[in-house]
Amino acid sequence: MNAVTSSAPWLFAMKGHPATGKSAIALALAQRLHIPLIDKDDIKDVVLGLPNANNLAYAAMWQIAATQLALGLSVIAVSPLSYPAGYTQACEITANHHANLLVIETVLAEAEWRRRLDARAPADSTHKIRGWEAMQAMLRQYDGCWQYPIAPGHHLILDTTAPTAISVQRILDRIQTTNSQQGNR
Repeated sequence: MNAVTSSAPWLFAMKGHPATGKSAIALALAQRLHIPLIDKDDIKDVVLGLPNANNLAYAAMWQIAATQLALGLSVIAVSPLSYPAGYTQACEITANHHANLLVIETVLAEAEWRRRLDARAPADSTHKIRGWEAMQAMLRQYDGCWQYPIAPGHHLILDTTAPTAISVQRILDRIQTTNSQQGNR
């Protein structure tokens, strides 16, 4: 039995700026736990030509995540989660489905983050941020909105300069601790 099948299902909501390692951690976690991964960018790639494509991609991601939780399956939702409304949505979904929530925020030192952004290939996606200057422009546009409060019980910050296996183990340890605490109630 894996860590996510011993209690209520989990919604793992990835959070972090572009090129901070969200997708790599999410992929490794999904493979380790054998659970669905829903990436907002995968959906946005399909609806990109439609008006309001970003909002549609978020709505679809949350709807699919809610369906998985309703089935009793844990799920990973990958997005920058830059706005407080995304965290509110994740909280509502998990409350509605009696699920656990863990927001996994990926961070790294500025020099490495800059290197990763500048190294992104143009062929990766037409809508993904590439380059340090483009990221700085986006941060100015965000005006700090990504720095909203997250309940400590829902939040795990990972420095993705550490090997992916170590980050995944930190997540598994957090799941086990939460499951143990819930079992003692």
